[in-house]
Amino acid sequence: MNNEALNSLLDIDENYPVPLVNEFLAQPENRAFLEYVYKDPFGCHVFPGDITDYPLPSFFADMDSDIKKAGKIHLWAYIPTCRYRCHFCQYPTVILNPKAASSQEVFRDLVDFNIKEALMWLERVPNLATVEVGEFNIFGGTPSLLPEPELRRMMAFYKSHFNFSTATMRFEGEPGTLNKEYLAILKDLGFSKISFGTQSFNDEIITACGRMHSADECVETIYQAREIDIDWVSVDLIYGMLGQTVDDVKYDMEKTLELGLSHVVCTKLHMDEFIKNRTGVSGERESLWQKKGLININNMSFPGLGKQYQMRELVEKYLADGYTEHPTMYFHRNDQQPEKWKALITDLDKQYPEVAIGLGGSSKSTRSEAINITGYKKYKEALNEDRLPIEESRGFSPAQREVNAFKMALSTLIPVDDKVFKQRFDGNSFFENPLINRTLDKLVQKKLVTVSGEVVTLTPIGITLVEAIINTQFTTETE
Repeated sequence: MNNEALNSLLDIDENYPVPLVNEFLAQPENRAFLEYVYKDPFGCHVFPGDITDYPLPSFFADMDSDIKKAGKIHLWAYIPTCRYRCHFCQYPTVILNPKAASSQEVFRDLVDFNIKEALMWLERVPNLATVEVGEFNIFGGTPSLLPEPELRRMMAFYKSHFNFSTATMRFEGEPGTLNKEYLAILKDLGFSKISFGTQSFNDEIITACGRMHSADECVETIYQAREIDIDWVSVDLIYGMLGQTVDDVKYDMEKTLELGLSHVVCTKLHMDEFIKNRTGVSGERESLWQKKGLININNMSFPGLGKQYQMRELVEKYLADGYTEHPTMYFHRNDQQPEKWKALITDLDKQYPEVAIGLGGSSKSTRSEAINITGYKKYKEALNEDRLPIEESRGFSPAQREVNAFKMALSTLIPVDDKVFKQRFDGNSFFENPLINRTLDKLVQKKLVTVSGEVVTLTPIGITLVEAIINTQFTTETE
């Protein structure tokens, strides 16, 4: 595996500089970093609990207590419908033809189930009805497939049962369905932010990853949103896809600046050997690239790890002047605010609870977390039997709560201040947490962070490798 990863790291485009991280990753003592980034699925931010089989009543009690203290939450509603499955996707989705008569029943069911699940949450977490919703997100799937009557019915429920008095509202869709008429409906309902994935502004790359829209449709969606004064538009781009070159990412960055995007997400995909067998989040299916026999067709292949870091450096170079990265992979134009929902759940001075309603949702407080069922059949069965569709719940020990808070703070790329940490943890310093302190010593030696007084700051290489730092270095095992 290490030889494969190293060979991939050496796959670079000679027309661009050797990535800054290459020398670090090539060193044998840093093999844990290299193997992680070689296998890295989507650059996941995962901050797991360390207490398994945590009782659900305790989870809800934790959530209720935390919500009362925080005074603000991030609220999600998942609508998992899609017209098709992208080649890179393994998220929980319900594939349907939105124009088919049978699909109307599915849309009604999904809204019914979402509302029923939300009512069960409100019953178990009383403070959820009154706490301020900081930001409300409808994510998917492709929520923009929802017919107008179902979307309005769903929003009428949420606005009448939750505290939207100061809420920002955000909606995720796709260019093929976020047309002028649908955007007007969203504006009328109070949504001020939209997001969608274009993945690339190159039609050949878009087609290769299984998307059924064009780059022109993406641009049209951006301008149509602006025409009705929805100026906050976040576009998702992916680097590392089938057939993609470093030049392609350069073009995407030039297009980003030309369009003056308010927000852009630049996500690393997977490595060649990984994507051939697994994809998305859970790795339970063959990738559609493999299943459909698309790999190595038309001379298209996956860029190696070295080229992916050249792509990453291009992103940083092009966005350096006008944008700020916060948190990792999320860029906001300097005259705009960063992603509010990300700040709510990751910034050290916040890290408020999040509640996710719907298939595959993930909810957490500072003391515990719960993960929803990801299979639609089991999800429906649970709700039809008046059970919350929760697959697993975990708790956080006191020491793990501190570790998770520190890791989330690192992911924001903002220097981590121990003064703020002490305010969160009754005077406890992160330097006094054995695991954090031991890890910081390693990271300083590897020149991934610097420590000045009470502040920890990622170095440039540390910023690029922050996901690997979070997911490989905070362990009790020695390297």
